[in-house]
Amino acid sequence: MNKKYIQAGVVRFGTADRLQSQTMSMPSLEPEQVFIRVISSSVNPIDVKTRAGLGYVAQSKAEEAFLPLGYDVYGVVEEIGEQAKGVKVGDTVLGMAGFPSKPGCYASHVTAQHNELIVVDAKVSEHLAGLSLAGLTALQALEKLNVDGGTLFINAPTGGVGHLALQLASRKGFDVVAVTSRKATMKAMNFDVPMMSYDEFFMQVRTGQLLDLVGGELACNMLSNMKSGAAFVTVPSITKDEVIAHAASCDAHGEGMLVHANSNQLDELYQAVATQQLRIVVSKKFKLDEIALAHKFIEQGEHFGKVIIVA
Repeated sequence: MNKKYIQAGVVRFGTADRLQSQTMSMPSLEPEQVFIRVISSSVNPIDVKTRAGLGYVAQSKAEEAFLPLGYDVYGVVEEIGEQAKGVKVGDTVLGMAGFPSKPGCYASHVTAQHNELIVVDAKVSEHLAGLSLAGLTALQALEKLNVDGGTLFINAPTGGVGHLALQLASRKGFDVVAVTSRKATMKAMNFDVPMMSYDEFFMQVRTGQLLDLVGGELACNMLSNMKSGAAFVTVPSITKDEVIAHAASCDAHGEGMLVHANSNQLDELYQAVATQQLRIVVSKKFKLDEIALAHKFIEQGEHFGKVIIVA
């Protein structure tokens, strides 16, 4: 197979300007693999951290090797392995591909395992690429918390995971409160969810649970401001151990998490979007050859919801 395609990634870690594209040759498919023409992908925090040289995926890269980035794919199947099930050539598919060790969805084409994908309506918006990693993270984090465990405080609620977690928590019956420094942005996103500023959160000791999407010092301070026995899930992996250790000192109990591919859960999320019970909010779209601009935009901290990459 001599088909050529474009992937974007890094050879040397650093700023967004280190991102580059390479022309690749289509690999020989393994029996359960699928080759997809990418319609769109999206930027996730792990992409930015990996590009900067942080985390497990970055640490495992061989020196001077090209590391493609991106885990979200929305596209059309062009080739399938002989044992690939549930998809056929021509299907429009959605998935979180290669997580965590084999990113590569910042691309014109990508290879994925058949069980990472679901088939979706061909007429869906390219914004759908923003659902996979962020939606699965939100859903799997909420599964670790108790709907009857008291008020669920969610920090960073305007981000990719946060804005989906707010909606999913409300649908599942949580008493949810968004804790944010961006009230105007929250209001503009038009979610029917109570909100408070961080200053308001710290005005009194809080009872309930925390879904932490920020990590580090903020997560530790918020847990210190919650009554003994508070439950939590912390998502940022880089500060997970720090947050868990601090939580033990203030009698909070919880855990970190690492999202995993789950086609049944992804279909649940997709069906919620298709029936307008879940909205993917997009602040900006970039073309594949503008990937450095997309990362710079994310790092400015002014985005909300998802940032989409159109192949």
